[in-house]
Amino acid sequence: MLGNPTRGSSRSRELKRQSLILRGRIQTGCGPCLLAVAWLGTRERTETKRLAKIDTKTEGLDLYVHVAKTFADSPWLHYGLWEPGERPNIPQLRRAQERYVDLLLSLIPPPPRRLVDIGGGTGEMAKLLLDKGYVVDMVTPSHIQAEIARDKLGSNGGVFETKFEDFSETGPYEVCLFSESFQYVDLDQSLEKLDRILAPNGRIVIADCFRSEAYAGDRQPGGGHRYSLFLERIAAQGFEVETNHDVTAAVAQTMAVDQQVYRGFVAPLAEQLISLLRARRPVLAWIGNALYKLFVPKAERENIVARLKADYRSPEAFEKANTYRFLSLKRRSDG
Repeated sequence: MLGNPTRGSSRSRELKRQSLILRGRIQTGCGPCLLAVAWLGTRERTETKRLAKIDTKTEGLDLYVHVAKTFADSPWLHYGLWEPGERPNIPQLRRAQERYVDLLLSLIPPPPRRLVDIGGGTGEMAKLLLDKGYVVDMVTPSHIQAEIARDKLGSNGGVFETKFEDFSETGPYEVCLFSESFQYVDLDQSLEKLDRILAPNGRIVIADCFRSEAYAGDRQPGGGHRYSLFLERIAAQGFEVETNHDVTAAVAQTMAVDQQVYRGFVAPLAEQLISLLRARRPVLAWIGNALYKLFVPKAERENIVARLKADYRSPEAFEKANTYRFLSLKRRSDG
């Protein structure tokens, strides 16, 4: 286990915490966060190189999550499960996210079990599982997330700051958990590692988005491995699906909240701030625009424009291009 990182000044730590919130998980959300990330990069020089080449698979949290924490008092970093006829909105987001947590917990064998939470973010799920009596390790590639998770879990949980593909613990773990993190790991490498660290009669629990056969590679919300390919590869590795809940329609409604955030808050605010800066500080506005173009690649700037409009980020588009599954896997040899 890695030790606690050296603590810097309180100002530096605050910049890092702001960065954690603002760097969107680009494939599934937060294009507008890049505006704020670029600004933070001018204040935190060690981040400049990373800003110039953004890794869309490992960077931070969605913008709607930050809004959820502020307006819905929700600690969760994932989609919500919306009931038929329920109107998706920010005040109801936490309730929808807690339905997600309840369904996820129903797939995990009861404690005491040794469990590894892979891609555990800031440790919210790991803390919940610890409180329920599980022995928990957590894996995250983010130094900032690992730091927050260590503060949250204390000495009760192990926090490993590494990519899952480089995770060196041998287990065995009775439960390997992915909560909206499986889409970010290498499919073949991860299945091989899971086979090595999973205890006999253990379970792999996955709640995540997969690309459906309708996805043609164009700009669409969602993400993940192609679902048909995933089924093929788990079979080849000796795993089989024990439980399979298709919640695509219930999850897709979260995109309506996403659109509300972009269209009703982010886009108008960005437009107003830019107009104000140009009117009152034209030289500063010119410098800011030059830095933005320097540090944020053209393709990402185009993504920002598209996400601010949010036209393609609809529940209908999400449901067409993706399938969202809650899965429990086991080894075929375990019977």
